[in-house]
Amino acid sequence: MRGYRLLFVDDEEPVRRSLGKYFRELGHDVHLAASGKEGIALHQTVEPHVVVLDLRMPGMSGLEVLEVLRKRDATVIMLTGHGEIETAVEAMRLGAENFLQKPIDLKHLAAAVGKAGEKADLRRENRELRARLSPSLRRRLTQGALVIVLFVAALAVGALIGGERAERPTRPIPIPVDTSSATSAPEGSGALQVDTAP
Repeated sequence: MRGYRLLFVDDEEPVRRSLGKYFRELGHDVHLAASGKEGIALHQTVEPHVVVLDLRMPGMSGLEVLEVLRKRDATVIMLTGHGEIETAVEAMRLGAENFLQKPIDLKHLAAAVGKAGEKADLRRENRELRARLSPSLRRRLTQGALVIVLFVAALAVGALIGGERAERPTRPIPIPVDTSSATSAPEGSGALQVDTAP
């Protein structure tokens, strides 16, 4: 398993000590905080891949800390006590990656940390790719979009100016015949005879 930078926020010193020892032995970079406020400050400093946060703490509750950390796009796993399922569901709604019930199965927690760390890596990579999008490329993309918009606008204006096509006549237009200069052809000659009688 890849080593991650982890932050454990729990007001119980034995729990912090146990978690810290176990995850350091797994090769992770571990940081510990005894309160919500300390956890928020430490998160700003160490920028952990994953935060493991206790739900019930004096002062700031785990939910309050979670709300602050999610605004920083933090990946958070919540630890809850027995009978706190409704609160754990609220934590998931607020953006927690997972929640585990105490007493903690350390192997289960290690697996959850590994999955959360992989998701955190993907988020970081996406942010870095967006940051690498150079201003010149952004400008070219914007110019390309503008050209398309102008082209579509030109087509629309052309259609408005041209209007509908004039309808072609469906019947031939009659041509008047000048009967005053017509002469009678000999009968049986096969030539066209024009009757000038009224």
